[in-house]
Amino acid sequence: MQHEALSVLISEQRLSTYYKMFHGNKHKAFEYYQLNIQIAQSLYPMLLHTEVSLRNLIHHSCSIHFKNDHWFELCAEQRDRILRIESTIRKKNNLPNIILPDAIIAELTIGFWCSLFNKSNARYFWKPLQYAFPYLDHSMKRERLSLKLNHIRRLRNRIYHYEPICNDLEILWQNYLNMIDVLKALNPELIEWAKALINFEQLYKKAKK
Repeated sequence: MQHEALSVLISEQRLSTYYKMFHGNKHKAFEYYQLNIQIAQSLYPMLLHTEVSLRNLIHHSCSIHFKNDHWFELCAEQRDRILRIESTIRKKNNLPNIILPDAIIAELTIGFWCSLFNKSNARYFWKPLQYAFPYLDHSMKRERLSLKLNHIRRLRNRIYHYEPICNDLEILWQNYLNMIDVLKALNPELIEWAKALINFEQLYKKAKK
């Protein structure tokens, strides 16, 4: 397909990052755009394992700690979000007043899970959150773990919104290591399970050439 046609289909604005990287060389820019898609695709399984495992282990730990399957309602700064989710679920499924916690958990975004590690929630949630990370290195403090999770969240959102992730390869590699660190802290077996599904490292080497 001709460069002009691709520019219309993809949009000049979306391609502008790649043009800048290759000083206006459209052929190289389109090739790297394709590689960016491949690398983003390769990270899906690891992102999925990280987000789903994080969500489920936090829910399990907090349910036990607070002796309440609806523990998320205790998070004051997220109360409005929870109420909106409950209202949406009721309207969508024509449900009565009682909604099973699993239905709400499935609707909570990664932003919610990351917010639990904020300083404002530390006094109330940090203890049960630590139980969700049975293999967490004792030297890793809440602030550092929160930072890693938020970097992962931003990478995840960039991928899900089809934005460039290969324009800074050092940051991309660090985010890959952040996911490995988080999976290792949740359960080391998750790392090999996730890695078996991806070819990120091979594609990353290609991007560095």
